[in-house]
Amino acid sequence: MAIVLLPSTRLSGQQLSKQEQGLVRAIDEERPSAVALLEGIVNINSGTFNTAGVLEVGKVLEREFHALGFTARWVPMDAVKRAPSLVAERKGTHGKRVLLIGHMDTVFEPSSPFQKFVRTGDTATGPGTADMKGGIVVILSALKALKDVETLHDANITVLLTGDEESPGEPLEISRKEFVAAAKNNDAILSFEPEISLQGKDYATIARRGATVWELRVQAKAGHSSRMCCKV
Repeated sequence: MAIVLLPSTRLSGQQLSKQEQGLVRAIDEERPSAVALLEGIVNINSGTFNTAGVLEVGKVLEREFHALGFTARWVPMDAVKRAPSLVAERKGTHGKRVLLIGHMDTVFEPSSPFQKFVRTGDTATGPGTADMKGGIVVILSALKALKDVETLHDANITVLLTGDEESPGEPLEISRKEFVAAAKNNDAILSFEPEISLQGKDYATIARRGATVWELRVQAKAGHSSRMCCKV
């Protein structure tokens, strides 16, 4: 997994408002701290089944949200044998109610040889650098920039981070109960999973892929295909 660590220079040539220019500047200035935070949480193993590691990552993020004026609470997942979810909230009266979602776990358990953040120039690799500790750092950088330009104080934002995205706890009625309730209580939802690049262009999706499983049960008389014949 890799993430490219570049400043937001592609925006500089566009016609941005004064406030938008402030956001870009704040994000660029925050970049070294964001990379340091990313390195710190990537170096904490948080494989889905390493509940202690997921919780440790969550405690680091909890402090970050508190510093931004968010209240934070934990949603226990002992019933489904997973680490708790972290919910950070900031109640305001301005604009739409926005839900930002992500996950703190990775597919790399403590037994995996892939464990550490390694940076080579503007590229970094490590468990979760892109999927999706990198996405969580993007959330925090965006919120810090909004605070810097004084537009965060009256916003109505909820951040919900699970610890079992890579292998959801069962039953889903328990492990996803908080997700469903939060979705129903907000006007817009943004997921910070990695985007894709295709032919030099970056893409983000406004839809979610899905999957379905079918089980077909048949009642019939069993027979071997060799007993089938046709009349010519």
